[in-house]
Amino acid sequence: MEIIRAEAMGFCFGVRDAIEEMRELGSEGTTVYTLGAIVHNPQVAEELERINVHVIDELGDAPDGSLVAITAHGAPPTLKDEAARRGLRVVDTTCPLVTRIHKTAADLVEQRYSVLIYGDAKHKEVKGIVGWTGGKARVITSMNDLDGWQPTRRVALISQSTSNMEKFIALARELVGEMVARGVEVRVINTICKPTKDRQRAVRELARDVDMVVAIGGQASANTRKLVQAAKEEGVPAYQVERPGDLRPEWFMGIERVGLTAGASTPDTVIDAVEARILSFDGAHPVSA
Repeated sequence: MEIIRAEAMGFCFGVRDAIEEMRELGSEGTTVYTLGAIVHNPQVAEELERINVHVIDELGDAPDGSLVAITAHGAPPTLKDEAARRGLRVVDTTCPLVTRIHKTAADLVEQRYSVLIYGDAKHKEVKGIVGWTGGKARVITSMNDLDGWQPTRRVALISQSTSNMEKFIALARELVGEMVARGVEVRVINTICKPTKDRQRAVRELARDVDMVVAIGGQASANTRKLVQAAKEEGVPAYQVERPGDLRPEWFMGIERVGLTAGASTPDTVIDAVEARILSFDGAHPVSA
């Protein structure tokens, strides 16, 4: 059995920078409270907890005068004002590519577009983007979410940074067709970030050359789930694991070539550990991608 790694996988620069900033603060003895996990990876969260970087759910959970971190997923613009009212200090680790989406969303509202966001309405990143529109954006996953919706004369579609590219394009085509037929101006801006595009492209190429794909990443990681989805769309079995212990030997019965990929929040040490576990199965060995 051969193991082949995807050409692009694992940490992106936004995640790496956010984690390094937390590590630096923690190693200096500074206690930090992050609004949700700094990234969606359990091993990273456990490491940061050991150096006094603690996860909280909301600002009210932070002690008076403490340092609070906005995660790489970003936050609504009102959060900093609320923190100031509570006497809290803020460090902002929002990914620069997410910050760009914030500006795009705010600009579109200012230009009087009805803004649609393709993404998961419950995801922190999407909640932040909606906040930058003043709550005016509508989050959708399909045209069915627009039933009964009345747009203005101008409609703009943007996306969560980690969305599935193929599904976003399909929705954009459908939206344009319907809006043009109704005489509505439509603008589509692809705000899926380059690291996500690269990883999705790489896993699709990988899936065409292997018998199955293992995607490594936290169960809460949206971009890792999208990698699994992309691999399955290429017609191969795909599994998501957080740790080596999640692997099941029966998955590999009769498999000759295993593809390995990882979400943008997955450190190299975890990737190596999962690969080592697969190598422990009879006859497995790594090959170059």
